[in-house]
Amino acid sequence: MHLSDPRLRELPEQVRQPFIAAHVAVFELPDDPQGPALMTQAMMLSDGRQLDEILGPELFATVAQAATRYNLPPQALRPLKPWALSLFLVAPPAEMARKARGEKSLDEWLRSEAQRRGKPVHGLESYREQIAVFNEMTEAEQVAMVRDLVADSAKAENEFAALFQAYMKSDIGAILDQVNDMSGVSDQEAAERFRQRLIYDRNVTMVTRMQPYLADGQAFIAIGAAHLPGEGGVLDLLEKQGYRVTRVY
Repeated sequence: MHLSDPRLRELPEQVRQPFIAAHVAVFELPDDPQGPALMTQAMMLSDGRQLDEILGPELFATVAQAATRYNLPPQALRPLKPWALSLFLVAPPAEMARKARGEKSLDEWLRSEAQRRGKPVHGLESYREQIAVFNEMTEAEQVAMVRDLVADSAKAENEFAALFQAYMKSDIGAILDQVNDMSGVSDQEAAERFRQRLIYDRNVTMVTRMQPYLADGQAFIAIGAAHLPGEGGVLDLLEKQGYRVTRVY
């Protein structure tokens, strides 16, 4: 999970030992000093409009109310593209507070640990590629996503907590269920298109680009858990290429 919750750093031995023994560590994103700045820039509107003009007064007021949980005033929201709201409205306030303090997400922490141990570190994607997944949404799709996010904040918070617990229990089936859950989605066709870009198209890219590391062996590859399960998941794609996949944890 791309979260900074300290419980995620308590690696089980089945994960810690391969990580220590690995000759190379590979993550979704490379260690690119310019990456965070690119992401921040991509989140900002650049056509002279502001978020409240795009969302309309009623929806913007609902978003502004939801953002109070994160100590974000309305003026901090107005420069943002609608899709940028999805990067924090689904996370608990404690997570945003940790990130504001500069605490690393699990993958960032693993990357720094790999570097500390002298391992070469690589990425399977670029920041620009990940940004494109969101930027390619139409404005109407972005607005629909925001409306769904704030329609039932209690439900969203419960779903996030359930996802976290599923991850901590290594319940990959429950994670897949959440990926496929379209309840409460107002525009299902748009949501399907976004899921295809966010999960399945990227699965193909990541499997293709991890081939050299798999061929060399002793590679520790860490990607978001939602990319692993199901038909079209990374594990399925690897098996179709002739790899034997064995669950160790």
